[in-house]
Amino acid sequence: MTSTLKSYIILIVSCLGFTLVSAQNNNSFFGVRIGAALPMGEFASHEFGTGGYALLGKSVGAEAAWFITPRLGFGMDVSFKSFGFATGYYAEDYLENEPSYKSIDLLSGPYTIRTYMGGLYYKVEIANKFFSTFKLMGGMYSSRTPDQFYGVVDNLFEKENFFWKTGSLDRTFGFLTGASLEYNIYEHVSILLQADFSYAQPAFIYNNGNELYTVEMQMPIFQLLPGINIRF
Repeated sequence: MTSTLKSYIILIVSCLGFTLVSAQNNNSFFGVRIGAALPMGEFASHEFGTGGYALLGKSVGAEAAWFITPRLGFGMDVSFKSFGFATGYYAEDYLENEPSYKSIDLLSGPYTIRTYMGGLYYKVEIANKFFSTFKLMGGMYSSRTPDQFYGVVDNLFEKENFFWKTGSLDRTFGFLTGASLEYNIYEHVSILLQADFSYAQPAFIYNNGNELYTVEMQMPIFQLLPGINIRF
């Protein structure tokens, strides 16, 4: 084995060893978050024809980050969110805008959103055992609108008719930013409260029986998430 090759091997092993030590000392973590998700803007609006009529939802997710310095790191955020649909408000607005109907009964599933984000983390110490972490991320935003079942009675014949509206799935780019307040309860375990804001504008494609049409919707979401981190 040549001296040059030996030098490269020693350098690589030294770098790996330094990386592992740095990761152990620099706040790298894996964590889980569960909490509330608040739809905002157009997504939560009750404006017939453009609003999403989304209700307060729930979110569950996991994060992992590797810190290359005591403050700066990069990582991933994966989450699943679900939002109910305001069927009563939507049915009332539908009747106001469709005079040929006498009544409408509506059953609706939820909106579901899956996000897969990657980006940068920045961590600062506030006081003994208290830390704050900030993140800026981007990635895939996979959104699905509700499946819905309608029962409508028309004014002309007063006959009830039924139809089904299949939800639409779209995957687009979205971004996520957030901040957390964290408290170390043990050497490698901390609890936290995290506030996240995410945004995307998916384009949902529907089929009305005669043609395909597209509905774009802005989907800003604020999340408040208690959680736990395991540091390594």
